[in-house]
Amino acid sequence: MASASPALAQQPGQAPAQQPIGRADFVAQMDAEFRRLDRDGSGVVLPAEIVATQREVAQAEAIRQNQVVFVGLDKDGNGALSPQEFAALANPDAIAVSADPLMQQFDTDKDGSITLVEYRIATQANFDRIDTDRDGVVTPVEMQAAGLVR
Repeated sequence: MASASPALAQQPGQAPAQQPIGRADFVAQMDAEFRRLDRDGSGVVLPAEIVATQREVAQAEAIRQNQVVFVGLDKDGNGALSPQEFAALANPDAIAVSADPLMQQFDTDKDGSITLVEYRIATQANFDRIDTDRDGVVTPVEMQAAGLVR
């Protein structure tokens, strides 16, 4: 995720954002995302927390993909595959995860953790970059101009 914030970037399986978003709502969304990453509630995000969150997301995505494949493999529609067939499908560890991109983007003092202040500075700067008319609202047109939606 280069410069797009997590809330404004399109997530797998989700439709692109099509509604304007005000600064207060954006900050609330970014704070909720920070709390999701701050798994132990300590007020800082550590690399291990990012990896744990990414693993959770990867596992959910692997399960979703496996369900799609399962339906495709279940040719007779009986709702059953052999254990050997199904075991080959579920492997969330095959999806690479790394805290490095988020740490590089948000850990501005390079102390190995992300504070809420560091997170807000980076995400609000991104909001301000997208909000080209500086009215405190990011419109679908501004999102499209920023390359966040088509």
